[in-house]
Amino acid sequence: MTTAAVLATNLAPFNPTGDGAIQVAMDMLRPQKSDVVYDIGCGDARFLVTAAVSTGCTCIGIEYDADLVRRAHLSVEQHHVVDLVSIRHEDATDADFTDATLIFLYLVPKGIQALLPRSVQAHHEALRLHLG
Repeated sequence: MTTAAVLATNLAPFNPTGDGAIQVAMDMLRPQKSDVVYDIGCGDARFLVTAAVSTGCTCIGIEYDADLVRRAHLSVEQHHVVDLVSIRHEDATDADFTDATLIFLYLVPKGIQALLPRSVQAHHEALRLHLG
């Protein structure tokens, strides 16, 4: 297994973001309709669904685990935000998220360390980043 593959599978175990953590992130990040919101390691997409329903912003989730991608798609459909939220099944260490204006990372520390330099380097000063 390559280093990138090991990192992708170990950025964080699936641990659903709790409602309290989502509310804190929403309060801190203050997404607007004009934002492009990314959730790296989106799991079942609950943060993205909340952001889309609350603000109408464009949301993109990156998820490595195929089962979680299926769950995320189902959640997006159930919440009627298919036109706002897209889920990409890919390795976050290779993903292009240069169009992001807001990035949500709810990962273990080594996952954040692996992605943070790339996240910040690829973006301008207007980027808002939440580390959970």
